[in-house]
Amino acid sequence: MAGKTGVSWADVRFRETLHKVPKVMSELLVSYSGIPEDKQIAHVTKLRNEAYVHFPYPCMGSFRFLDLDLSRHPAYKEHVVTPLCQPAVPEPLFLDCGTCLGQDLRKLVADGVPPHRVWASDIEPQFIELGFELFQDKEKLQRDHFLCPGDLLSESRDPKEDRLVVLDDRVTILNITAVFHLFDLDDHKRIAERCLRLLRKDTGAPVLILGAHVGANKHGRFHRDEEPGRYRYQHSPESWQALWSEVCGRSQWKDKIAALEVKSKMFKRVRNDDDPNADEISTLSEADPASDDRLWQMFEVWVTFNGGS
Repeated sequence: MAGKTGVSWADVRFRETLHKVPKVMSELLVSYSGIPEDKQIAHVTKLRNEAYVHFPYPCMGSFRFLDLDLSRHPAYKEHVVTPLCQPAVPEPLFLDCGTCLGQDLRKLVADGVPPHRVWASDIEPQFIELGFELFQDKEKLQRDHFLCPGDLLSESRDPKEDRLVVLDDRVTILNITAVFHLFDLDDHKRIAERCLRLLRKDTGAPVLILGAHVGANKHGRFHRDEEPGRYRYQHSPESWQALWSEVCGRSQWKDKIAALEVKSKMFKRVRNDDDPNADEISTLSEADPASDDRLWQMFEVWVTFNGGS
């Protein structure tokens, strides 16, 4: 369905030309990477074209990765940047699961977060290399903090099979954006379990899982357009709450978790293809509760573990 200022997210999979780098990303490329504005479109387009050959995903083809999802999250300043910048014992640790090109992680560092407190993971090592090319920062970040493969569906405790094992019981803020909507409901439960394993359990304070993904006012299974016969599950606020309540209520967790708080909100996401001067690739606005469109669900999952769990 077309919006007043653009076309819907589902209408465009590949965008040949980038007219303008979004404002926040442009500022990041200048201040963090030292890439001047007049060089950015060519630099970004070249990198995107190279990435799309290997990863023909809509977020890559449409340039939507240039919208920095984490910094648009309502919890970003208060519950992500602020605690990560403060001196604390034990030190907070941030993990970006499904980091893609690591764009959200670089924004965090540019906003003052100490690089040694940030980690990232992805299933595809080439994403990590492309991220270093995009941001030209091989000397700024610790390469061993980029964990590949980081397999959220793995139950292995062998770091050779799942590099995420090195962060089990250490993460205080976990970002996971554009991941859940790739999978069906059974895999959502496995991913939620994996997230719980990663979280730090001895602080006595709430630890945070946050992010965003495609959702729906009416939750359910949807066909994967690019893979006939396979399904993805999209959540409503009610089914998202139910997912975490179920997983946290399982026998291996219910005696370890003292409190669970799940928040989520739906947004309409509209592309700005008809406005070459727009400051974002896509704009978020309040979602119509009666809409059957795909929506963008931002969430926070706060978990408090019993001390010493």
